[in-house]
Amino acid sequence: MATLSHRERVIMSINHQQPDRVPLDMMGNATMLLDETYLKLRDYLGLSPIEPVRSGTSANYYDERILEYFDIDFRRVFLNKAPGNKLVYHDDGSFTDVWGIRSKQQGIFVNILDNPLKYVESLEDVEAFPWPSAEDLYSVEGVSEQVKRLYEETDYAIVARNPLSPGFLDRSCWLVGIAEFMMLMALKPEVAARIIEHILEIHKGVYSMFLDAVGPYVHMVEAADDLGGQQNLLISPKMYRQLIKPAQVELYSLIHEKAPNAFLFHHTDGNVFQIIPDLVEAGVNVLNPTQTSTTGMGAERLKAAYGDQVTFHGAIEKMEHAKDELVAEVKEKIQTLGRGGGYVLASCNHMIDIPPENVVALFEVAREYRFDT
Repeated sequence: MATLSHRERVIMSINHQQPDRVPLDMMGNATMLLDETYLKLRDYLGLSPIEPVRSGTSANYYDERILEYFDIDFRRVFLNKAPGNKLVYHDDGSFTDVWGIRSKQQGIFVNILDNPLKYVESLEDVEAFPWPSAEDLYSVEGVSEQVKRLYEETDYAIVARNPLSPGFLDRSCWLVGIAEFMMLMALKPEVAARIIEHILEIHKGVYSMFLDAVGPYVHMVEAADDLGGQQNLLISPKMYRQLIKPAQVELYSLIHEKAPNAFLFHHTDGNVFQIIPDLVEAGVNVLNPTQTSTTGMGAERLKAAYGDQVTFHGAIEKMEHAKDELVAEVKEKIQTLGRGGGYVLASCNHMIDIPPENVVALFEVAREYRFDT
């Protein structure tokens, strides 16, 4: 097969046709390098310092030079933060964001300290909360020019980077607290549903703003909501279908309407095997991070059951292992998930504490490896 452009390779694979090699991704939703790992890799490659693209998270750098070095097939466009969307820092080093959520960096992670809706009990409590608007959060200034340049002057697959990493379940748990929101869904589903409705309206406003600016030019749009744990779903399928799925359907319909030629990427950790058909029905085309080490999510099982319905993205989990183990996993995942298309290779979630040599080995092997005949 002749060598394809980056864009052709991605589109071909997501359309379940086998390309010349598996597409490679990095520095997107759940494929970032945590800052310490990024800085080590940057220095290992001999690159000069650059400014972070965001703040208040554990992974703040997006570096085009690294993407070019590894011949990554995707490039991302980001929404700009609105002028008022700033972190308010406190004397103890913690900070509060525009949602009223107070957090603090502890080691390499950022942990939530205070949930502003922790004591919510009624619909009136939900309505009294100072919900931010899309305009409070983001600005599209300069984004149209950036995406048009990428579309016309490069051959990369262009991605609308997820502006709202927490989804409906995630954000609700951040606002209320995990245990508290789980109880709210069980005991006061009408209150839980109203919280999700508010989050949905904000998401619709943000994605409308974003895709009105970039929709004709992007090949993939990112969204996320963590729904799975190591053993099973975080909530029951019934509760997911009652409270979360309707919001996904409404938001993902809007995304497909405003970016009709783009694939929809959904990030969720864990074992979500039993609701993959629901995610596909909601409009998901690409499923990340394909955490095959969780119960029931083996690569062969996933490919056999859903390989013709959704493209798997990620799946490389042995980033911290010895290099030969990592290389073996890369080859195995390409063989299992990549045959016939329908796979984008990337790390399974953010790279937390990875030796630079392993990052280099991952992409070098993946770029050169070809399917067995």
